[in-house]
Amino acid sequence: MSPSTGSSSNPLTVSGHQYYVKLPTNYDASKPYPAMMMFNPTGNPISWAESNAGFETTGPKEAWIRVYPTMANNASGWGAGDVAFFQPFYDQVLASFCVDKARVFAGGESSGGDFVSILGCEYGDKIRATAPCSTKPVNGYDLTVPTKRQCKGEVTAVVIHGKNDNVVTPANGPKTRDFYAALNHCGMTTTPVMGYTDTLSNCVMYQGCDADHPVYWCNHTDPNYSGTNHGWPAFANKFLFSLFSGI
Repeated sequence: MSPSTGSSSNPLTVSGHQYYVKLPTNYDASKPYPAMMMFNPTGNPISWAESNAGFETTGPKEAWIRVYPTMANNASGWGAGDVAFFQPFYDQVLASFCVDKARVFAGGESSGGDFVSILGCEYGDKIRATAPCSTKPVNGYDLTVPTKRQCKGEVTAVVIHGKNDNVVTPANGPKTRDFYAALNHCGMTTTPVMGYTDTLSNCVMYQGCDADHPVYWCNHTDPNYSGTNHGWPAFANKFLFSLFSGI
């Protein structure tokens, strides 16, 4: 019997949060698949990530389990109070589907990006890579290494932020970047990421990070999200699928 995946109009529920799952084409319940969990921004419907993150395109659609959760309170967004939800959510997804435990990925935009930044610390022993986008500081959860936050393991991190973000300001992305660069013991030098050097992506990789846990910084100028430079940029799905498929 096939497990229930839910849908945007009829979601599943766990620990006070709703979510639904999209399975790869020709899903085989005996074959472990990578899982991408994509966290939506404040004030947007549960269907936002499916419609806007780009993981329903060729590639992820065939290869990944895609999981789309939403926050407990849409008006408040994701916050430190949601951290406890992740463990039962993770457990329920892994109990229901054939997930490769070594390849669970998490992405998020705006408050969803804030939350992913937290998850990469709190659940670095369960998440392999994160992609926080358009982040800001979270009340009650100070990302400071190592004095304020003792993380569980390390993750590959792709920190994405608009160079001209006029919603959370350009200054907040570097804070998330620096957190993960410190956590993974990266050096100060960076190298451009081939294929993503234009201003709409502008990705670099930090050198000297701990083995298998690189940190990427994409300080883009994509005007997405009503011209605010705050949105999930168009390059992100292709870059993340290529990068995460190789780890």
